[in-house]
Amino acid sequence: MNIDMPSQRQCLAALDKAMEHCPGIAAGMFALRDGRCYAERSRSRVSAGKFAAMTSSLMALSNSVMAELAADSPGYLLIEGRTHKLVACKVPRGQVGLIVAILAQSEASLGLVLGYARTCARDVCEAEETPDARSPVR
Repeated sequence: MNIDMPSQRQCLAALDKAMEHCPGIAAGMFALRDGRCYAERSRSRVSAGKFAAMTSSLMALSNSVMAELAADSPGYLLIEGRTHKLVACKVPRGQVGLIVAILAQSEASLGLVLGYARTCARDVCEAEETPDARSPVR
């Protein structure tokens, strides 16, 4: 079985690039659809396991809501609170189903945060699959 997955290194490089250009990003993650963390970077104390599981659950719930409303599946998900905002979007690559999630401070521009989430997804989609795609980064 050939699963078209970007390598963890490609995912980490995309997150590093986003965090370098947007200091308001507190954490970024690629989560698997089943709720496991695939790759993450954080400037704050965010539990990678909880972040991945909650992001996966939110995307699954948003898919269900949209299906019940006879609408398209969501392109992205946004939750905005008083101190932070969360943007999550699907990575349209492979059969496993990756989700990219960006947690940012409220001062960060919503457009910028959404743009970097989409850029991370695009960057790993456009990256060529490498032989180490399924080997974990330590």
